[in-house]
Amino acid sequence: MHRVRCAVDGRTIWFESDDLPLEPSLEAFGSALLVPALHSGRVLRMEGPCCAQWAANMQVLTQEFRRLWYRGHPRPLIVPERPESRGERQGSGTMLCFSGGVDAFHTLLRGGHHVDTLVYVVGYDLKLRERTRAKAVAALVRDVADEVGCGCCVIRTNLRKHPLVRSAPWLHAFGGALAAVAHLLSSHGDRLLISSDGLGFEHPESGSRASTDPLFGSESVAIDHVSPTITRIEKIRAIAGERIVQRHLRVCWRNVGALANCGRCEKCVRTMLTLDTCGMLGRYEGFGRGRGLQEAIDGLARVDGVVDSFYRILLDQGLSSGVDSAVRRLLERSRQPAERIAPLRRTSAMQRWTAAVARLALPAVLRRERSRPPRTRHRLLAPEAFSGVMASLQGRMVGYVRPQGNVGDRLIELAMVQLFAEYGIRWRIWRPTVAGDSDGLDVLAFGGGGNMGTRYTGNYELRTHALASGLPVVVLPQSFTSAEGRPFRQVFVREQASLALRPDGTLAPDLALGLATVAMRPPRRDLGVFLRRDQERIGRKSIIRRDPVRWHSDPLEYLALAGRFRRIVTDRLHLAIAGMHAGRQVTLVANDYHKNRSMHETWLGPMGCAFAGTVSDALAMSR
Repeated sequence: MHRVRCAVDGRTIWFESDDLPLEPSLEAFGSALLVPALHSGRVLRMEGPCCAQWAANMQVLTQEFRRLWYRGHPRPLIVPERPESRGERQGSGTMLCFSGGVDAFHTLLRGGHHVDTLVYVVGYDLKLRERTRAKAVAALVRDVADEVGCGCCVIRTNLRKHPLVRSAPWLHAFGGALAAVAHLLSSHGDRLLISSDGLGFEHPESGSRASTDPLFGSESVAIDHVSPTITRIEKIRAIAGERIVQRHLRVCWRNVGALANCGRCEKCVRTMLTLDTCGMLGRYEGFGRGRGLQEAIDGLARVDGVVDSFYRILLDQGLSSGVDSAVRRLLERSRQPAERIAPLRRTSAMQRWTAAVARLALPAVLRRERSRPPRTRHRLLAPEAFSGVMASLQGRMVGYVRPQGNVGDRLIELAMVQLFAEYGIRWRIWRPTVAGDSDGLDVLAFGGGGNMGTRYTGNYELRTHALASGLPVVVLPQSFTSAEGRPFRQVFVREQASLALRPDGTLAPDLALGLATVAMRPPRRDLGVFLRRDQERIGRKSIIRRDPVRWHSDPLEYLALAGRFRRIVTDRLHLAIAGMHAGRQVTLVANDYHKNRSMHETWLGPMGCAFAGTVSDALAMSR
């Protein structure tokens, strides 16, 4: 086995392969980490010699990525003062990033390049722990290489497990990660081909594009972005009749079971429809020869604006009656892009919520005490602390834009309802799916939370529709996962670190700190440890992790949960805030970006909340 490794922030990133030697290249690690460092506002210092051409390219790339997503972020890369010239290229040969998809097959069979080596990386689209599936995909790549008469190299890496990489959107970072392969294999080949995504234009959030991929190259290896103007439909038609494609095509992103394609996700459905228009779907056993296509289309909630044009093109070219009707229904659903967001309607559930607010948000364990004399209200911050936020909405009819989220976001909403009542703000829910729902509104208020930036695409898209309404948009106190410089009327930022990502923002507390509750009974248990199991966690997703958002959706139940324990250790920000409302001893643990640490430094620390970088440190502190 051949392995190279590099220490980054005290943690090792490694690449390994059983097939070919890997070069211990700083350019490989620098390429893979450029966007994550830029995203996090960190400095990436290269401690060793690197290629002068690559170092110059990195400065150009930094400017381009700052222009695209990270305007105002500092330059992340520091290279040696005198980068070296590498002279002649070491290897000779053309390599192709290949995972069995349409784009890679098109490059291999129709791209006009002589390919010497197919390269597949386990740990990029498949996780390292998915060993059975990774073995199957590696076998697929080796079979294709054998059939076309070229070499094959399978690489494994833990790159995506590093906290710096996990903190950045993979869609932004994957171009540099693919480029790392070129530098690792520079002793074997002098050119790497990266296939375009088949959109026919540059996706605004994609980190692999014709304008940037070549800049990841060096004197030793060149990188080409292949066929950026050819659409996925055109590619499929060009290769649909090839037997090798019919046997091995793999497009699915869901990675479920042992099958190469689930036949149910949007990407599978779109590919099946295109094959159907070619009259070839019945030859693809990997898609069940087209069985259940209509049901699969009806099973999709919607398609986004990036790909819906492909469905319209397929409709224009003619589909069978049943499939045609299913596609038209899908497009009709897609005209209502926020439909999957559970609307906050004034139903019986809303009435129960309003009643809870009227009862001063009594926790569930205390509801039976309503007949007792009322207790004193308790808030972590007085209503006056939110005067700046509320002043931006007073005297106007407000449309509340409800973000996607979990019970922590509902806790913020509960506090928002109370504060709106305190300040006499008139409001109603704004529904982007209802025509004319903006009538009578003066301003939209996008709910508070931690979803600004491009990491949480559903909320990013919801803000896109809010801006498209033509009404001014005020963002209630939020954290930023990445920069988002769009023209909101006013942006309130709930912690200091996010102000670096939105310099024109206004610092204001998380609304949940202004929630009015009542004093709770003494706790019944000693220690509660509650840890995330989602993408913001730090460390492995252990089965012993207990994530409270999977048990509760009612904010009152969330408050009650926090009230049961004398000590709480959690990386769930709003469970920590709920514990502080209950008067408990709370230790907040870091998440995978700055949110928890910065909230502690800005607000929670002075209120008595402890902070720890790891769970083990938190447990030691809470003893």
